[in-house]
Amino acid sequence: MITAESPFSVLTAVAAPALLTNSSTVLVLGLGNRIARVVDRTRTVAGVMARTEEGCELYMRLQQQAGLLGRRREYLGHALRLGYAAVGGFAAEALVAVMGGTLVHYEYHWEARLAALAALTIGFASVGSLVMACVYMVRETAVALDNLSEEAKTVMMEAARELRK
Repeated sequence: MITAESPFSVLTAVAAPALLTNSSTVLVLGLGNRIARVVDRTRTVAGVMARTEEGCELYMRLQQQAGLLGRRREYLGHALRLGYAAVGGFAAEALVAVMGGTLVHYEYHWEARLAALAALTIGFASVGSLVMACVYMVRETAVALDNLSEEAKTVMMEAARELRK
């Protein structure tokens, strides 16, 4: 038999998903900012490529940067979708936990067990989504650092070329 020993037991069951919902939302906001940065940089690189002669060293470096930016977009897109899935999942888990608490209160024990199982299933799937979103963020960060290195080399190359003129 399921019993609620304290009126705070339902609140406790809802607190973890609420905290995870908040952390997932912060992750999604950060992802949006990173995507905006990639879009801005992609536009800049494409603009410079349009004004640069194909085949020259600068053009080749810009192509390399465009490739890295494409990989970043891909990773960020995956991470964003998974982040949204986590946010929605944790919100659903909290709602199911509240419903389960209500069912316990009204002594619908079989249904309350079903709600607990549903909340656990949703919670595991949501944590999995959050973890995978973080994995994609780690991959994107590694590519971003490579891209930063390429940008620095390109700037240094262009500065040296300008000094020679």
